Amino acid sequence: MTDSAVRPELDLRSILGLELPAHVDALVHDDWRSAWLIGRLHCGNGWTALIQYTDPPGNEQTRRVPFDQLSHHY
Repeated sequence: MTDSAVRPELDLRSILGLELPAHVDALVHDDWRSAWLIGRLHCGNGWTALIQYTDPPGNEQTRRVPFDQLSHHY
């Protein structure tokens, strides 16, 4: 069983209702990482999350991910 199989997806309405910044977990490069949701962008193919997280070497990264790659931070 993979981690993505046990993490519940966030409902789109719950993400749109979060005050920014919000602490979430994000699936980045096949790993779940603690991240800050810092923006929500509506694109032609739906909503995208703008997140900030720290990569394994300790560098801060900012990237866009689909909402289905977010989960509540536990």
